[in-house]
Amino acid sequence: MIDIKLLREDPKAVIKDLKRRSGVDTDIVDKILKVDAKFREEKGELDKLKAAKNKESKAIAKVKKDGGDIKGQLAKVKGISLEISNKDTELKQIEEKRDTLLMKIPNILDPQVPKGADEEGNKPIRFSLEKPKFDFKIKNHQELCELNDWFDLEQAAKVSGARFYYLKKELALLQVNLYAYVLNKLVEKGYTAMDVPPMLRRDSLGRSVSLDDFEDVIYKIEKEDLYLIATAEPALAALHQDQTLNPNQLPLKYAGLSTCFRKESGVTKDSKGIFRVHNFNKIEQFIFCKPEDSDKLHDEIIANAEEIFKELEIHFRVVDICTGDIGSFAARKYDIEAWLPAQGKYREMVSASNYRDYGARRLNTRYQSEDGTLKLVHTLNSTAIALTRCLIAIIETHQTKDGNVKLPKVLRPYFGGRKHLVNR
Repeated sequence: MIDIKLLREDPKAVIKDLKRRSGVDTDIVDKILKVDAKFREEKGELDKLKAAKNKESKAIAKVKKDGGDIKGQLAKVKGISLEISNKDTELKQIEEKRDTLLMKIPNILDPQVPKGADEEGNKPIRFSLEKPKFDFKIKNHQELCELNDWFDLEQAAKVSGARFYYLKKELALLQVNLYAYVLNKLVEKGYTAMDVPPMLRRDSLGRSVSLDDFEDVIYKIEKEDLYLIATAEPALAALHQDQTLNPNQLPLKYAGLSTCFRKESGVTKDSKGIFRVHNFNKIEQFIFCKPEDSDKLHDEIIANAEEIFKELEIHFRVVDICTGDIGSFAARKYDIEAWLPAQGKYREMVSASNYRDYGARRLNTRYQSEDGTLKLVHTLNSTAIALTRCLIAIIETHQTKDGNVKLPKVLRPYFGGRKHLVNR
């Protein structure tokens, strides 16, 4: 969440930033300031009570030293203590109300975020490789998988429901080898490999994602305070929740492996195949860093993802996400969209976001600066690879006339040096 000091000192600047977004209620600023004014008033009363108690306690000590009667003063201190307890409870309730409202304020946008009402306003900023060309009628990923017996959606639907799948044979191997290739690459770049918990408690999850936005997206474990994660990002963020980090260890860079779970409730598009499914495997980049390094590291994590797709020989574009599509946590966000030949359009494969200190404030993750003060870290996250979507991009891009798939050179060592997915 944003710093309450910013609202107190320059509410007009916050309102101006909110107006850059689509459909955001700027009246929330006045609501928060009213509750905050009440909080500050009550905080002042609490401080006065504590000062009065301290004064009386010192007086008691003096009277007691002089051998006087302290019964009356003890009763007074007891009464003040009760007032302090009641006031403290009231203050916490007001603070909770204020912070609940404060969490509805999205992050302050970077000045360079392009203006746009929705995804149509996203701005392509660079392209990589050429679109693949074919001298035969191409197949989509469903047709390729059915031809080679690479998945079983029918049986998965019977035993689990729609949008589940069995991956088989070479496609299952391709997924595992992609996992290994990407993880090895990130580890070589200094990222720590992390296999994360598949579930989080509501408190920890709510510090990393907007539960108002995600309640209908994520699965809750019945009768438990646990949610299945939709990405490794919140689990990696929670790794240093309520911690003060050693500044000499920053930046901390992680490559998080996880299975991700999403309801996809009410979504009708991409209902066939494995593009939009209820569970998929993913590797997420996540960084904790000093504020002065976050913009540079944002460039790094998107560059890492670009390098992966270049080596997989997939045509893609990088898109600067606009004000109407950026979400509430990111100050700046880039997507990588791969070209899917059978669909004839670009589809999202990677999202890379700089949260600056917005996420760390909820996480309460800090570091001690050189002058001894505690400062919030900046946090960044990016997909490295979402396996099912990348599988689609690979097999559609590198398909052959007979329905086989030519392996990108970078993956051939993982398949014993062979050049095609199916060793015919």
